[in-house]
Amino acid sequence: MDRIEFFESNGARIYGTLTLPNRSEKSPACLFIGGSFPQTRDGNLDNLQTDWFPTPLPERNLFRDEAKILERLGIATFRYDKRGCGQSEGDFNTTSLFDLVSDARMAWQWLRGLPEIDAERIGVLGQSEGAVIALMLAAQDPDICFYIWQGGIYNNLEQIVKWQAEAFWKGDRAKSDNFKQNVPLMYWIYKQIDDLIASAKRGENFLRLGDEDWSKNLYLQDLKEHFDNPPSAFVDKVKCPVLILHGEMDHNTPPKEALLMQEALLKAGNKNVTAHIFPGLDHSFRRLGESNEDFVTAMKRPLDPVMPEALTNWLSFLVNS
Repeated sequence: MDRIEFFESNGARIYGTLTLPNRSEKSPACLFIGGSFPQTRDGNLDNLQTDWFPTPLPERNLFRDEAKILERLGIATFRYDKRGCGQSEGDFNTTSLFDLVSDARMAWQWLRGLPEIDAERIGVLGQSEGAVIALMLAAQDPDICFYIWQGGIYNNLEQIVKWQAEAFWKGDRAKSDNFKQNVPLMYWIYKQIDDLIASAKRGENFLRLGDEDWSKNLYLQDLKEHFDNPPSAFVDKVKCPVLILHGEMDHNTPPKEALLMQEALLKAGNKNVTAHIFPGLDHSFRRLGESNEDFVTAMKRPLDPVMPEALTNWLSFLVNS
């Protein structure tokens, strides 16, 4: 059963969907935390944000699909529109990493207070940037029951965006021209990568991306807070069970990040760590037709079944506990 709900965070109402399984007793639950850029509760880029995405992008519905998977297991979920996206109030154009962490923490506290939810059995699931935010929550709150990483990072974001840009410019000219026309945000981030990083490190608030055909003032505080707070700094504080899910063909975050996260967690004494790196799957757990296929094309495909199988098998401990 789906129910539209909201919680309040820093003066804004943040709206989302609470999915409750059909059970008489209180349910275990999972909070979903979305990835980079404007995103809606279902795990889609917010196409209403036309200054970010002038060309509508496909709906992948990753979180909507995962909510259904967990519902069948008897686990409740809450997924929400990021600040300033979808139905949620606020201005995403001036939202930083710490703002997003604060919103996620308020969502966690709100979820714990619901009468239908077992407050002792709530975990967090983060996709991409959301995996970083979920990691920070798991490091700060020992009451978090489990942590699921999906396509996250271990190293500093600066290294990751440089890796993305280098890989992008190694591609063929037709691909880069297509991105300039259809996903200009990513094209200009990679085109102006050095200025972007330098401006963020200097503490500047905005950088103008683009040209006469498309341009945007990109808020840099989010980047600076990422640079100053790499995920590696939080790993040793995470003591709950951890599931790491990553696509081997992920062009957004390299799969070696998953291996580094697993190694660091184990080294820090967390013995309950499971990792799956899926051959042939991309950042959204879609199966690529070829290794250099772009993420926009792959988003049109359904969620590959190997990922839900791994997620379901691992979460069985929560249902049976």
